[in-house]
Amino acid sequence: MTGPAQPGAAEQGAASTAAPSRRFVDRVAFVTGGASGIGQAVVQRLADEGAFVYAADRNAQRLSELWDADERVEAVPVDVADSASVDAAFARVQARHGRLDVLVNAAGVSDLPSRLRDGKNGGPELHTISDEAWDFVVKINLYGPFYCMRAAVPLLKRNGERGAAVVNISSVGALAPYPLPAAYPASKAGVLGLTRATAALLGADNIRVNAVAPAATKTPMLPTDEELLASLLDLQVLKRAVPPSEMAATIVYLCSDEAAFITGQTISPNGGYVM
Repeated sequence: MTGPAQPGAAEQGAASTAAPSRRFVDRVAFVTGGASGIGQAVVQRLADEGAFVYAADRNAQRLSELWDADERVEAVPVDVADSASVDAAFARVQARHGRLDVLVNAAGVSDLPSRLRDGKNGGPELHTISDEAWDFVVKINLYGPFYCMRAAVPLLKRNGERGAAVVNISSVGALAPYPLPAAYPASKAGVLGLTRATAALLGADNIRVNAVAPAATKTPMLPTDEELLASLLDLQVLKRAVPPSEMAATIVYLCSDEAAFITGQTISPNGGYVM
């Protein structure tokens, strides 16, 4: 499960305290969901490793608080469920840099906010899921990556032989049964199909497209109901929820030249839930 979070230094984990490498010097990256959770951790790691990063999120205030003082990052308010908003965001990249090396689609939701207020991520039963709830989740989780890739491709292609990388965030819920409302695993399974299709289409342009399918990650999308959370962690061999920095390490690796021969794949850091 993935989603927004506001982790402190301790929660970011040991990965954030290690001396960063410089794998992304002179690279330009665009990260959605950059105001919290996994997206925030990815922005931080890419910037620490030398990239200039566009941090995109619909929470403009949180973006400003996090990144306005960081010259390595440009905050870009955007609603990934709105294609016009996405196109305008990538127009900013075109105007300032004219190219893009890395795209990470980390923005995601598990349910309609009104259904989350009981702390149990809404009811999983199909008859409780309204059209509004279904559309809200699918538009952000599946339409969002599509809109962003469609807008980014002309910029990604400009890297030529150096190539470019896209990483889409799916979920272990796309790989195995998970007790969450159906819109979430359905949308995240769609991300895997989108990833494979675009990897096949874009390989000739030296653009790699992969997916990461996390399990329990310490973000507000993780249920606060202790019984439900325990039941989720019990599905894993390694029975813990991880800080966003652990997921960011895998994502950033897939964006790097170290993963230059990996495309169309799904990497699932899931603590042994799916093997």
